Amino acid sequence: MHAVSQIFARNLHRKTACVSALWINPEADDSWREAQASCENLRLLCQDRGTFSALKLAGANVEFAAFPSPGQHKYDWIILNLPRQKDLLGMLLACAAGLLASNGSLWLAGENKAGIKSADKFLRLHFRQVKKLDKARHCVLYEAREPLSSAPFEPASFRTSWTLECGHKALQAISYPGVFAHGRLDAGTAMLLRVLADMELHGDVLDFASGAGVIGACIGAQQPQARVTLLDSNALALRACAETLASNALTGTVTASDGLTELSGSFDFIVSNPPIHMGIKTDSQLSIRLLEAVHEYIRPGGALILVANVHLPYEKWLMKTFKRCTQKTSDNHYKVILADR
Repeated sequence: MHAVSQIFARNLHRKTACVSALWINPEADDSWREAQASCENLRLLCQDRGTFSALKLAGANVEFAAFPSPGQHKYDWIILNLPRQKDLLGMLLACAAGLLASNGSLWLAGENKAGIKSADKFLRLHFRQVKKLDKARHCVLYEAREPLSSAPFEPASFRTSWTLECGHKALQAISYPGVFAHGRLDAGTAMLLRVLADMELHGDVLDFASGAGVIGACIGAQQPQARVTLLDSNALALRACAETLASNALTGTVTASDGLTELSGSFDFIVSNPPIHMGIKTDSQLSIRLLEAVHEYIRPGGALILVANVHLPYEKWLMKTFKRCTQKTSDNHYKVILADR
């Protein structure tokens, strides 16, 4: 069991009369079963598709969504695992405050190395009472009570939009805290877009690990002959994708998948700025593992086009399954690779 799950579990004796509880972004372990024993009705909300799938398979009452479904009742108890991004923490605390009953309590726990020690000041922006319940296994557990506001949570108040120059067109990109490169165009994606602007993409195109949908939207705007699918494992990213497409009157299919595990069909082109972070850790092999079977989804004559950190040996790996691999451009930080199927 994850260390954060353990600190929750060792304090469950404090909860004796809970009717309705919500756990936001639990770990993919059995800690929910122990919490369920302390509450008549426990719901789980996962913003990560892989965690959702694992908990669903285990029999949990779990929802995959950007935000909890609005309901008529409020929760006696809300449990929140500390996210990596501070702006995401602020948004989730605002969400929790709007869903918590007046006499309810919020539990927030995380690892020291993830920044839990500074969470106290974030909690006090949303709750009148905040105290440290426990510390163990390099983790801290806080309890917060009495939300400062009873107003319903409004996701739109945390949404960010910015203008993206895509060829001769200006597009509006939409993003939320927790989405990759929230509120900005990152340098790697910018390099990839410059390469794509000089290419002709046709048929079915997949934007893998789409984030806010910037790559897919640019392809749709510049190459209307392409049928674009945008895929991500993050529910916030998928919501941002849908809103980015809608705000630019573009069409596309937005789909949830943990890597390629839920993807069906095949594509003429797969385009990606794949992730290299797993939680608070940087994992240089993560994107290689995610794309391990990518060639199986590319039609003969098609191609994979991706941007990667310049020091990662993608070419060596791609040559095992692609007939040709070309570096289209690079700088001191990134490179764009074209792998022909």
